[in-house]
Amino acid sequence: MAYFAPFPPICLFHLIFIFQLLGPVFCATVYLKKQYGENEFRIESWGKTNCSLNGIDIVQLGIGRTCEDWPDLATIFCDGKILEAVNYWGERMLFMRDSKHFVDRPLLKDAKKVVEEFKTLFDVTEWNKFMVSEMSEAQVDKLAKFVQQNFGMADGALIEHVPEDWVESPQKFKEIKDKKLRKWATELNKMWKELSKKMPENMDNNGNQRHSLIYLSNPFFVSGGRFREFRYWDCYWMARGLIASGMTKSVKNMCRNFAEMINRFGFVPAGGRIYYNKRSQPPFLTFLVYDYFASTGDIEFLKEIMPTLEKELNFWQTNRSVQIKVNGKTKTFYQYRADTKLPRPEAFCQDVELVKEIADPMEKAKIWHEIASASESGWDFSSRWIRKDETDTEKPWKLKNLMTTKIVPVDLNAIICGNFEKMAQMYLQIGNKVKSREYHAKYQLFLEDFKSLFYKKEHGIWYDFNFESGTPNEAYYGSAAVPLFTHCYDTIDLSAAVRIFDRMGHLDDDKKLISPFGVSTSQINSSQQWDFPNIFPSTQLMLIEGLRKSGTKRMKDKAKELAQNWVSANFELFNSKNCGAKVWEKITANEGLPGRGGEYNAQINVGTAIGVLLDTLVTYGGELNLGKIDGSNCEQKDLEIEPRKFPNEVAVIYEPFALLTDAELKKLDGVFPPIYGPQNQQLKTLETLNIETQYSNDNDLPRQFDARKKWPGCADIISTITDQGLCGCCWAVASASTLTDRICIARLKKGQKTSHYGGSYISAQFTCEFTPGSDGCKVVGPAWLGNFFIKKQYLGQIMKCTMDASWKTKRPNCKKECRIGWHQTVENEMVDTPTVIGHECWIGWHFGNEQKMMREIMVNGSITASYAVYDDFQITMRSPNSRKEENGHSVKIIGWGEEKKGNEMVKYWLIVNSRGKGWGMNGLFKMRRGVNEVDIEGDVCFGTPAIFL
Repeated sequence: MAYFAPFPPICLFHLIFIFQLLGPVFCATVYLKKQYGENEFRIESWGKTNCSLNGIDIVQLGIGRTCEDWPDLATIFCDGKILEAVNYWGERMLFMRDSKHFVDRPLLKDAKKVVEEFKTLFDVTEWNKFMVSEMSEAQVDKLAKFVQQNFGMADGALIEHVPEDWVESPQKFKEIKDKKLRKWATELNKMWKELSKKMPENMDNNGNQRHSLIYLSNPFFVSGGRFREFRYWDCYWMARGLIASGMTKSVKNMCRNFAEMINRFGFVPAGGRIYYNKRSQPPFLTFLVYDYFASTGDIEFLKEIMPTLEKELNFWQTNRSVQIKVNGKTKTFYQYRADTKLPRPEAFCQDVELVKEIADPMEKAKIWHEIASASESGWDFSSRWIRKDETDTEKPWKLKNLMTTKIVPVDLNAIICGNFEKMAQMYLQIGNKVKSREYHAKYQLFLEDFKSLFYKKEHGIWYDFNFESGTPNEAYYGSAAVPLFTHCYDTIDLSAAVRIFDRMGHLDDDKKLISPFGVSTSQINSSQQWDFPNIFPSTQLMLIEGLRKSGTKRMKDKAKELAQNWVSANFELFNSKNCGAKVWEKITANEGLPGRGGEYNAQINVGTAIGVLLDTLVTYGGELNLGKIDGSNCEQKDLEIEPRKFPNEVAVIYEPFALLTDAELKKLDGVFPPIYGPQNQQLKTLETLNIETQYSNDNDLPRQFDARKKWPGCADIISTITDQGLCGCCWAVASASTLTDRICIARLKKGQKTSHYGGSYISAQFTCEFTPGSDGCKVVGPAWLGNFFIKKQYLGQIMKCTMDASWKTKRPNCKKECRIGWHQTVENEMVDTPTVIGHECWIGWHFGNEQKMMREIMVNGSITASYAVYDDFQITMRSPNSRKEENGHSVKIIGWGEEKKGNEMVKYWLIVNSRGKGWGMNGLFKMRRGVNEVDIEGDVCFGTPAIFL
């Protein structure tokens, strides 16, 4: 968490810098550098990103295009000058220079109009003569304005969807014996609702679209994090968890969507974007259908989809096969070999910069082909695919030395092998014995071929094969466990699993491979994400399941042990202080912390991790128990001191606000000073308050205090994190939350039963919409509630209203302004509606005293504080030295503490914000205490609830 220096407050506010396309962006809710976070992007230099193709016309070179089916969109999202220009001048156009963010943004106009507008704006007559690197400053300004006017927000295209088969407490969760694990499974189950999406209503399967999404007829699940679309093999691991959650209809929709794409393209693209259409991912659809049928017995669907499964298998046999001589005989195997030699649009800058020292365009294209092929593997990237540079002892694993198409991977061939076996079984289920015998024969034949190429008898393990050198790659990778998972070995040989696990133990002399948190993806620390120290859910599950189904008690016990370690490590991380309430895409084998390395930071709440954890919890539900694991403690990964200079430091961007206009951002936060309260009411000062004298001596105040710990009966309420969305009602959220905390605490003091639900007593939505002076999203402030909650407020019948408003009372009709972006309707928020607020409700003051604020919190609970927001935190076009006050923001203070930073002991307030759990540290942050930082100790409000027995 960040701390804030006392001078100058306008420069060291707790918020940080956000990019906007053309002008400054207000950064009212962006946090300083987090150690981990889904929105963490690193900036090390400023200016153009220098990822231009420098006049190379890829089409003329005969390399081909990536989006022929979408010619109008291709110039924008796949391989054209618009894509190149935006990436080259990325400081102004890319959200934190993430190429993927741009190609995920929807168009605001038809693609043809956007392309023609670009050509007119820059007088383009021939694309190959338009040199992106030679654009003038004025042209770059035009380009920035062009992007701003023609592209929406990356997260704005898809429609949120609650799956029809989602239930809060799935039946299978009853099999989870440990109560804490069962409760955790319920929390994980809720995340399916966040990942479930539907296509925009204005899109169909005829190419009528304004974005890079591939049309899907049925609801689907995005992978999560920066992946705003489905990812093919991610979906299989998600489906395992969906079945554990009893959501088989959702799995069927997944199968139908993939079948649509196979019938359209001949294969399943790597992801649900048009720029993935030249590469697939490991073909798990057959396994997906098999698992669905095993869970439902849906024989009619099986009959319907079997021909489509054959089509996909034929694609791999036709387009990804390779002939290799083994023991004098030519045999067919399979490899990852993408049908593109272009830079990946979602990683355009990285791919172009990687080969900038290479002059020959065709040599560049060869490397891009290897990159795309490695991406097709799902293992992007790993030392598996890289030719080691023996001359470089510091960085021997360079991506420009990728050799993916020279590798015959053991895992892909094991998956194809498993496809043959599953096809044979499913054809038998639908009564087609001829087809069943055909695929069983293919399976038996391929078993022998597979063993002859990949199995090293002396080691008792399977290795990738390098057909350039004609030798196996004798290094352990998680892919070695895939044959166990897909049954691509003679299952009569019960010792196969024993041999592979013993080999892992033999390789693990330095204890880097098998850890208390799981089994690392490899032993090689290459800095790529699919290498040491990372543990991925998919490889973990395949190893666990492969051992569990091996038939030997020793390996079944080992599978249970690995499952226990994996679940415990993730549970500990989920419940840790600074990394908690998140499921991480990958964790480290050496520390049990969020994974690292690769092209992007570890993503959170991704479907693969959720799915694998739920599947494991249900599979081993009656056997798992929690034990403390040393090491998975993120509390030591504190935030760094905030940057002292603008803008030459690492920053964290809160993406939802990256593309908002100045006007929209100004509405987002704003608090009028208390002097502007209704009827200019006389507000009491701190000195007039009759605070209990329990802590009359400042020396009695502890160095650390957290209201959640003092009043555990109200901890759930105090911990509630609200997301105000795009509504400027921070004052209402903070005020309602503070008063709710204090009602709960007052009830506890009187021995009354309290609710544990954060919306039980005072509704933030009600407060925002009906406080006098507020017309919905209009900025007022906590002090305005004084005359409102002094009186009893009777809520009328809760009912739906038209449009986006949620309910009506006898007071003014529903307000529409605030509904956008709010995550809960009032129906959800007001579960325990009845409340009566006592007479001296809200009291405001200026220039409060630190110790008196601390005593008030310690005796009666949370308080509301408002502070100043300055335009120093808007970047580009404005001076960082400005002292112009823009707006204010209200938050809830629940405690305080001290922490050592360098040689300084820093005092801080513990604060709850209203930006959801994705902001800051799970929705909380710290601000320097005792120096009236940005006036946070000079504008404080709280109320005294009247509680009657």
